[in-house]
Amino acid sequence: MKPLLVLITHVENKAVTQGFVPAAISLGYDVCLLTDHGLDHKQFFSTVELGPEYLFECDVFNPLAIIDSLKNRQLHPQVVFSNSDHLQACTAVVADYFSCPAKNWQACYQAKNKAEMRSKLSQLSLPNVWTHHWNMDQNLPSELVFPVIAKPREGVASMDVTLCENKADLMAYASSFGRNDAPILLEAYLEGPLFTLETLGDGKAIQMIGGFDVALSPLPHFIEKEAIWNGPVGLTHREAALAQIVAFGINFGVCHSEFILTEKGPILVEINYRSIGDGREFLLNELLPFDWFEAILSLHAGQNLPPLETQTQQALIRYFPTTASGVIESGPETFSLESDLSVVHFKTLKQTGERIHLSHSNKDYLGMLTAIGRSQSQLQTLANDIENNLNWKVS
Repeated sequence: MKPLLVLITHVENKAVTQGFVPAAISLGYDVCLLTDHGLDHKQFFSTVELGPEYLFECDVFNPLAIIDSLKNRQLHPQVVFSNSDHLQACTAVVADYFSCPAKNWQACYQAKNKAEMRSKLSQLSLPNVWTHHWNMDQNLPSELVFPVIAKPREGVASMDVTLCENKADLMAYASSFGRNDAPILLEAYLEGPLFTLETLGDGKAIQMIGGFDVALSPLPHFIEKEAIWNGPVGLTHREAALAQIVAFGINFGVCHSEFILTEKGPILVEINYRSIGDGREFLLNELLPFDWFEAILSLHAGQNLPPLETQTQQALIRYFPTTASGVIESGPETFSLESDLSVVHFKTLKQTGERIHLSHSNKDYLGMLTAIGRSQSQLQTLANDIENNLNWKVS
């Protein structure tokens, strides 16, 4: 009888269906997928060869409901895992109940809840920024200085993150939520380049795998438009960044953290206690000399973190967000280009006839280009040339 890996997930996403589920099967597990979007997952797995042994619906935001679902079916997992931002604390509780390797649920909660993250950074005297937890039905803090960044307290993927230049901007932002008790985090605006840090840990040791230097859209929004693997900013400041997340308590499984490099050094923007997304997890799987998804699952199986080889070629990823809502009338097709110098993949993310609702987030991406090669400058030139021939019509 094969060991059982329970994978807890929310909406259907490629990292789970095309990454972690096949990896778990390759490692020899029976997979039990628990989700509150069962129909979407059943429809996807009906179209592919590799799928979970079990697929059940339950309230995945409630650890007791998950435990009951497994116990009632007499399923006893050896591994409990989730790659969802929203489900890390819940998954940690379930894993601990079944005596499986687990993250610290308090650290998961503190990483996900941005107000708690800022509070803990202050308690630990780590680099931080002025912040205030605010609801629209409350008075604004007297020490508020504009411009200020407003974001959901537990948001993801830069969704609803906006730079507010004045009080009118902030009140308009708050009213867009349609409720006056929406928990909003106000943060002083940090100027400087954005970079990421990708790490793996076994609870004792932690290793830097690398990171991306990220280019953002024009303000007031913060859409990621391009990311350069092991760019100069991240390479220079990753040791300082690593020290901050280790002090925070990040030490198990995979973590994707983001930093702004200020005049005083790197300051945490957010901790995502899961794998990097937006296609970059698949870029890493192609780029690194080990399987990204299998390495992560092996840690949750209790294996020690081996010294991993992280030397790679150069790489970049470029996104093409829409600038307006509407229906896609035409657009480029998916393609790949390979030569002795580079490997390029372009993937269309929205189909002709699909309606787009502008959200100023990664949900606006129409397509994605990845490039791997020997020279970063050569990859940039190649990406620019390809972009000049990519055209969408949205109306």
